[in-house]
Amino acid sequence: MNLLPYIALSILGGLIIPLQLAMVNAFRQATLASQLQATFYLYLGGAIASLVLSLAASGSIKPPQVQHAQWWMWLTGFLGSFYILFMFIAAPKIGAANTLLWVFLGQMLFATLLSATGWFGLPVQRVDWVKLCGLGLVFAGGLLMIYAESR
Repeated sequence: MNLLPYIALSILGGLIIPLQLAMVNAFRQATLASQLQATFYLYLGGAIASLVLSLAASGSIKPPQVQHAQWWMWLTGFLGSFYILFMFIAAPKIGAANTLLWVFLGQMLFATLLSATGWFGLPVQRVDWVKLCGLGLVFAGGLLMIYAESR
């Protein structure tokens, strides 16, 4: 299987996040919105875009088997609000690059735990020294980024 298109999509998705941080910061400065208000408007825009794209792609926003969703599956937007809020709070203090590096490390640490345990139906994947070294390198990179900012 050719993984290159999926890698490219992942990179594209990653490019959007710092753009969002910059745009929300500009929104906050222009409107004097709080971080919570800015998070609301970001999600409102995302909800509208998702509605339009879902209607265009499938003609409906209702999943065919929505009745099979468990209660905790509805919490993703709630968790996403905190994800965005925490980045909006951190970015003006430590910079967009540092914020995203530490967010990435947090994502990788938890993703490794989720994969190792198979939580939420994920396929179980073994954690070995190579993966742990990779996480360590991301951590070391974060320390270098913080050091470079403090000089």
